[in-house]
Amino acid sequence: MTTLVLNVDRDNDFGVKAGIKGPLIGYSQCYNAAVKLITVDPEDSDANALFGALKHYEHLQSKGEDVDIALITGDEDVGEKSDEILSSQIEQVIGTGKYNDVVLISDGAEDDYIIPLILSRAKIRYVKHIIVRHNQNIESLYYYIVKAMQDKKLIKKIYIPVGLILLTYGVTALSFAIFFDFIGKSAVNPSFYAFTLVTVVIGGYFTERGFDIKDHLMVMIRDIETYSEEARLMFISSIISIGIILVGIASTYSIFYNTSMLPLNRVLYFFQIFSLWVYASIISRALFKIADIYVGGSKSSSTLYYAISFSVSAEILLFGIIGYIRYALKFTGFGYSLFSIVLIVLGVSIALITAGIHKRKDIATAISPIGKDGQ
Repeated sequence: MTTLVLNVDRDNDFGVKAGIKGPLIGYSQCYNAAVKLITVDPEDSDANALFGALKHYEHLQSKGEDVDIALITGDEDVGEKSDEILSSQIEQVIGTGKYNDVVLISDGAEDDYIIPLILSRAKIRYVKHIIVRHNQNIESLYYYIVKAMQDKKLIKKIYIPVGLILLTYGVTALSFAIFFDFIGKSAVNPSFYAFTLVTVVIGGYFTERGFDIKDHLMVMIRDIETYSEEARLMFISSIISIGIILVGIASTYSIFYNTSMLPLNRVLYFFQIFSLWVYASIISRALFKIADIYVGGSKSSSTLYYAISFSVSAEILLFGIIGYIRYALKFTGFGYSLFSIVLIVLGVSIALITAGIHKRKDIATAISPIGKDGQ
């Protein structure tokens, strides 16, 4: 029986950087793949690991053993997706029953996650890790920091959680310090402001790198420029919708603090009033969408009208439900409860009527082509 020297690239550097798709079986194919990857990226550890596997293959062959070599590749999205691909490739290579045992060669412990997948099909003889040695000049703190900042896998695992923690702490601490300083209840040491500002800056930098906020902002700016160039009404509607939300926050905030109510009743009343502003924002955007359709000469879509109708029913229901909750908690009188019940019934009725009309139109649309074919 034959021993298989198996090299694993779980994060698919061979595919991403060199365009090589696994599985590869045989010395020549694996050698060409290693040369191609190390030519593209001389620092990639997966190329060095495959060269290590090739050397180990030659070592076993020199001892007179019947040996073969293969490379399997996963996916950049390390986890379920990559392991499913590796499982399929392991079945293609080992599932034939040709190999008696496997020697697993990899560049680190991350690839060892697939050991159970291999054991389900063949015996593992041993595992060998190929650790790349660097010279003294390269092994500098600056080098490792720069390489870490360019490693997307490391960014997702470390930058995002660390950045969010630092940013949350900095913003929260700074907000409380400014608030208490403003009301005069405590004087904050200037060094504390400096420390929290540094925390916010570092947290913001890590968060930006983790989520690629700069790239998303550039896309958004390009979209805004496109809308501006085309003079689309939807660009104006976005500004108006945001303006309505901001006015709603200010107006509802004023009502919230100028009304003498119990705390829970004030919170419920706040959401009840604020929901009207949110709905006004949604409706304004929908109306601009309708105007944009007619101005642009596009075909009107009935789906938009159904969406407006459902949003009307949703707002009426929400307003009525919150109102009835306030009555149930004895914050309002019986008359207000009747008003809330009427709103709930009205909201449900509008939703049912809209759904019925929408359903009948869909059925009519589906039957129409059949009728034409029958003629």
